[in-house]
Amino acid sequence: MRHISYTSLANGLSADDFAKIVAHAREENLKSHISGAIAFDGRMITQIIEGPRMAVDALYLRIRSDPRHSGVVLQTRADIKESQFEGFGLSRMTPSDLYMIAMQIEDRYGSGDSSAEPLIQRFS
Repeated sequence: MRHISYTSLANGLSADDFAKIVAHAREENLKSHISGAIAFDGRMITQIIEGPRMAVDALYLRIRSDPRHSGVVLQTRADIKESQFEGFGLSRMTPSDLYMIAMQIEDRYGSGDSSAEPLIQRFS
């Protein structure tokens, strides 16, 4: 299993549009056995994606090429044993809730390539 987190800018995205995107992504993620969490503060998106390696990597590549995202920055990438969001598809969270998840990821995976420190810094 793969874990990826990233941040991107989504200028001009309304809260209603974001809600529609999340609903659609939740359905698509479940079909691909992908799960995760997403936060949007009106300008920046932060997302954690977990699932089968190839599916997660392919989704991340699609996100990087999606014109609704700019300045996509990979924050964490790690091989994991289990997903923290199994069966949810995509959980919508507040930035502070996602911050707490990032701290749990840091505790679970430690530092290095799998460090959640960039996400923690994003919400500090």
